[in-house]
Amino acid sequence: MIVVSAREFRENQTKVLTAAKGGQAIILTSRLGHFKITPVTENDSIIENNMREAIAEVKEHMDGTRKLPAAKDVIF
Repeated sequence: MIVVSAREFRENQTKVLTAAKGGQAIILTSRLGHFKITPVTENDSIIENNMREAIAEVKEHMDGTRKLPAAKDVIF
């Protein structure tokens, strides 16, 4: 595990992010708290895309351009 201050992170971003990408656990400490730096994985991207699609469906439904099924028809 590597612990870096916000100042060290600003000065060595490429080095720290390369270590995180390589699997090293990175903890960033600052006045605001402690944060773990991890690379975005394929699973993160899939979840994000699914959320965007779901939000788009809800917006279309609210605009009246899409009819969504009733909850009673979806739950089995």
